[in-house]
This record gives sequence, structure tokens and C-alpha cells, in this order.
Amino acid sequence: MTKAASGERRECTVRGRRQWLGAMLLVLTLLLPAFLLSPAIPRDDWPLVLWWSLSLSASKYGLVWAALLFSLLFTQSAGKLLRLLLPLLLIAGSGAWVNEHLIKPAVAQPRPNIQFMASAAAGFAIPEGVDAFYALPDKASRSQRLKAVWQDGSLSMPKLLRDHWTEETGFSFPSGHAFAATVLVAWLSLWVVCARRRLWLLPLLWGWMLAVCYSRIELGVHRPEDILAGAVEGLLLVMLSQWLFRRWLYNSA
Repeated sequence: MTKAASGERRECTVRGRRQWLGAMLLVLTLLLPAFLLSPAIPRDDWPLVLWWSLSLSASKYGLVWAALLFSLLFTQSAGKLLRLLLPLLLIAGSGAWVNEHLIKPAVAQPRPNIQFMASAAAGFAIPEGVDAFYALPDKASRSQRLKAVWQDGSLSMPKLLRDHWTEETGFSFPSGHAFAATVLVAWLSLWVVCARRRLWLLPLLWGWMLAVCYSRIELGVHRPEDILAGAVEGLLLVMLSQWLFRRWLYNSA
């Protein structure tokens, strides 16, 4: 390896990563205004469809497609796509498992929409209360309980939102969608910064991540602290993982 090549690699590992980390931390500060918001119940119109679509893009159904789309905008090389996507999916998948099976049950924070449905504001649509609802054995049982609420007609809301709430019956903290979106964006933006090309992708990636995070509040299924914790967790995991995949990363240019 020539001295010039060695210098370029060092720039990627030190200067490039510092720039990347500083930019990611700055973007995460744009989540702080979320603390001025309250979990919402959107009406059955285009904002609801927009927030739901953004949320879907970072779900278990949409994340792979979002990752593939953003990766194709960065490169059309099959080899580079493989180096991009395999570590990304491994990081996101393993982190999601830890969230779902370890962190969320340990914290056991109820979702705001469930607390709303058990309150007087919703006419006590879940009369047994939040604790009894989460005492049900699994998410499938909780989803069945919500289906019974919709069938008795005690609470009226858009069908799209009812279906979303019926599926989202796990605990709230941290947000898995915010985690997944941040892992995707942090990993891909690191490649962009290290490669020093396709820099126009950065605002697109960051804007999508922020929109996904805010969609979870707008859909009423998360609080600001949930999305901020999920985003910070995602960034920390990518910071750790970059050391494991540094050979792949440095060959991205």
C-alpha cells in the first residue's frame, strides 16, 4: 500500500468518522422538539396515510425495501450492495431482537395509545385497565383484545389507525422503528462520508429518519423519550459495529 493510499484510509477512519459522528449527533438534536408534542390521534385523511406510510417503511415489512432503495442510490455494484446490506441487516436484526425480547419487557413501559384507551377520555374502552391489558400472555392475545374493542363500537376512529394499533401491542420503550431507521441511516451515511461521494444522499437519509421517528408520535404509539432512546441506541450500535465491519467499510469508495 502506498503512503497516499494509507493516508486516505486514515482520513476515513479518523477524520471521516469524526465528521460522520458529529453530523449524526446534530441530526439527533432535531428530535428534541418532539418533547413539545403529545401522542396524537390523527384523522382519517392524508396526514394519517403519510405518517402510516413513513412508519411502515421502517417496520419489519418495509425496512429491507428502504435499505435496498437507499443502497441502490449509493451504488449499483452488486459487490458493494452486498457489503452494504449484509452487515446492515445483521445489525438491525440482532438489535431488534434484543429490543423486543430483553429491553422492552424489562422496562415494561405501556404504549400511550393503550393508556388513552383505558382512560376516561376514551370512555374506558379498555375497562380492565392498562395493567390487566399487559398481563395478557402475548402480543397476539392483546391484539385480539383490541379487536373486541373495535367490534363493540365503544371507540370510533379511522380503520387504518385501528389496524395499526391492533398490531402494535408490545411495550413502548425504546421505539423499534426509531432504532431501525437510525441504524439504516447511520450505517449508510457512514459509507457516504467515507466514500466522499453521493453526498446529496445525506439530507435525504436524515430527513427520512426524522420523519419516521416523528411518525411514531403522530400515530399515538410512542412518546418522545421512546423515539429518542431508540435513535440513540441505533447510533451506538452502529458505532460499535463499524469496528467489526471496518474492512468492508474501507472498501466502499
